[in-house]
Amino acid sequence: MRFNDTLSEIICQDLEMNIVPALMGEPGIGKSSWVEALAYSMNTKAFVLPCNQLADKADLTGARLVPTDAGSYKQVFYPHHVIQDCIDYAEANPREWPILFLDEINRTTSDVTSGALTLVTLRRMGHVELPKNVRIIVAGNDKGNVTTLDEASLSRFSIYRVEPEAATFMGIIGDELNPWVKKVLTQFPALVFQKAISGVVAADGPDDDDDATTSSFAELFDSGEEMNQLTTPRTIDNLSRWLNRADRAQLSRYLAMPATIGDRETTVLNEVVESHVGNTTFAVQVVSVIAEDLASGTGQAATNQVVVPKPNCYVDLKAAQSVTDLAALIADLTDSDKSGSLLYALKEHEDNTRLIEQLAQATQQIESAHTRTLFEMVSAQQADMPNVEAFLNGGTPLADALKPLLSAFL
Repeated sequence: MRFNDTLSEIICQDLEMNIVPALMGEPGIGKSSWVEALAYSMNTKAFVLPCNQLADKADLTGARLVPTDAGSYKQVFYPHHVIQDCIDYAEANPREWPILFLDEINRTTSDVTSGALTLVTLRRMGHVELPKNVRIIVAGNDKGNVTTLDEASLSRFSIYRVEPEAATFMGIIGDELNPWVKKVLTQFPALVFQKAISGVVAADGPDDDDDATTSSFAELFDSGEEMNQLTTPRTIDNLSRWLNRADRAQLSRYLAMPATIGDRETTVLNEVVESHVGNTTFAVQVVSVIAEDLASGTGQAATNQVVVPKPNCYVDLKAAQSVTDLAALIADLTDSDKSGSLLYALKEHEDNTRLIEQLAQATQQIESAHTRTLFEMVSAQQADMPNVEAFLNGGTPLADALKPLLSAFL
């Protein structure tokens, strides 16, 4: 399945039922970024633990023998700090479903994979239990140099074979995506994942691509073969950030400078682009778009749909029958719940005046991530303006603090 709204909807239903989704696919296709964006859309956080960075099971479980007062020893668990951070956040925000994301679960030692599977099954590390509101997602690679999971292990998950989708990737990156890169992905969305046109591709595992030979990184180092880059969401993001940093004069200069890549005569700009995303059709299209734009002297601009998360508590707030009931519900919310609910109330195209008034009075400040989303939403004219005006005219300290900044976009 592709990373899109349909997959998000399906995965959210799994999480609601406390089923553990397993996202299996090629490396670098944006699994971690997608899970973090999914968590934000659910008004919570994702805690990402790259299992392939753990040397052994003890790095995951933190199991240590400690002396007792009786002179003996006992085993005590100090879970990896990412797991502990997730536990602490879940306990502080009981209405949210924070996500513990175990990435690269099968691209590590069998010992670490076994420990991760135990966490999924028992929801505990020794005496340390996961809070009931913690949700788990795992991800891995379904081919190459990976730890094989048996049928009993696989039965613990709902397994999704995932592929990148250009529209989802562009939505995650948002306004930070370079306009030239966005233009190519908009016109040719299938180019979001490609392997090199020729040569050896640095990818862990076999592939059916007739135009390229794949090999593991270990094999490449041993064989002395040339390693060629791939076009993936990860490498596209790297290229986008590099292009955002470069100025037009610099790019014009690189476009005019000859270069040689193997037996090909090309330009320095081609070489730079290929160093980030490989010798692929995507690279060819990006260089073409840049050259055309530099020649014309025009730029690119685009507006993305702003993702505004909907808190789990929002339905209950909307269902409150009276101001008294509403105030009582709000008084029991965490700061994150209040901030997220106010943000969503400003976005929703319904008359939320009563809800906004109560939330604005009870909210001391909007969370930093919500503040960024608020300004993106208002500047892109995607907020409900009557709701925004009701908030700004409410006379609360929070509204008065934000009014000078938001007024510039109204």
